[in-house]
Amino acid sequence: MQYFAYGSNLLTRRLRDPARAPSAVALGVASAPGFVMRFHKIGTDGSGKCTLIPTGDDADAVYGVLYEFADSDLAGLDREEGVHLGGYARHSLRLRLPNGDTAEAMTYIAGEPYIDSACLPFDWYRDLVVAGAREHRLPTAYIRELEQTPAVSDPDAARAASARRLVEKPFPTPPVAR
Repeated sequence: MQYFAYGSNLLTRRLRDPARAPSAVALGVASAPGFVMRFHKIGTDGSGKCTLIPTGDDADAVYGVLYEFADSDLAGLDREEGVHLGGYARHSLRLRLPNGDTAEAMTYIAGEPYIDSACLPFDWYRDLVVAGAREHRLPTAYIRELEQTPAVSDPDAARAASARRLVEKPFPTPPVAR
């Protein structure tokens, strides 16, 4: 199955967590034309998570990573993304590849009732997204935009510390499909 990651799942070690999609292999950078990415999805912890917002303008684009993983990983990733709670739903997207080709992939997009433009991400969540963008060498200007996203501290220090450990480890070279 091909999957487009644009939020915290950009970070390979997060996506390959045994509870998510341990078989995930990066195929390369891709972009989703006609969308912007915002931290406006209301998370179960009350903070802002990433979602795609359609603009209808192909000049807008969200950068991310096209991954491939085993079909058997889908149920775990759906559970971790909270599909059963209704916040995210699976969607098929047309992606643009760096060589000009296109690809179709599944991704998660928040439903309208779960979007609040006043939501702010926890700083650790924003940092996971930035770390994944750096790991996969997304465009520098795009990474700068992500870094400038306002964020708040997580009142749950243990959750924040656990997430920060993912960012603090050195990045291995991401596995790439051959």
